[in-house]
Amino acid sequence: MPLALKKILALLAGLMVSIGTIALLEQFSHWLYPVGSQPDWQDPSAVAAYMQSLPVGAYLLVLLAWFSGVVVGIAAATLLVKRVSRLFVVVITAMVWLATLANVYLIPHPLWVSVTALVCLPLLGLLCGHLLNRCYPHHTETEIID
Repeated sequence: MPLALKKILALLAGLMVSIGTIALLEQFSHWLYPVGSQPDWQDPSAVAAYMQSLPVGAYLLVLLAWFSGVVVGIAAATLLVKRVSRLFVVVITAMVWLATLANVYLIPHPLWVSVTALVCLPLLGLLCGHLLNRCYPHHTETEIID
């Protein structure tokens, strides 16, 4: 199978793993921090009140879910082709970042959650790519970061 096709399939698998990781950890947060009844999601004031009632731990788990989604997705794609690719780092990080941006825009999160997520996600993606790059020293630099 050509390397380009392997990378595309690995990228798709990495995106699926990323989404699954985020969904699983967010569900764990909902289980760990149940908050009464769900609001009417069509009523912005009810949603805002619901979000304000959540404890800090719930928000920390959501941040952990978003951050883990980036790391696990990039790592999964990398492990499938046994090489780091800028494609994996950029696309997976960008997709999670855009989904996070939509989430914090549509649902009123505390400012500290929004800023932390939107600033740290790209940095975490770059750090993950750099650390994975160090795990594959048997390739030349141009082979790893194509």
